[in-house]
Amino acid sequence: MRQAIKDFAQKKVNLPQGLHKIIILDEADSLTDGAQQALRMIISDYADSTRFVLSCNDSTKIIDAIQSRCAILRFSKLSDKQVIPLNKKFLKKKTMTF
Repeated sequence: MRQAIKDFAQKKVNLPQGLHKIIILDEADSLTDGAQQALRMIISDYADSTRFVLSCNDSTKIIDAIQSRCAILRFSKLSDKQVIPLNKKFLKKKTMTF
């Protein structure tokens, strides 16, 4: 995975000024400390061209060296009252029964 991330980050792409490539890493808190150290280096090396989005369940498992380079956004769990209407709307559009 490390090589795939690095390959994508270093790939030359012609984007308009101010736009960046985006790499999304889900469950980033499950990365080992070694993998996070390698990721920190990649984030630093490609900060001019690539933005990284890390999602995790436990931000305390993300090393400080990465957290210090991030804008941290915390989201609370949506209530069933909020989710159910959205799910029904989605299922209707997909012509699924519920």
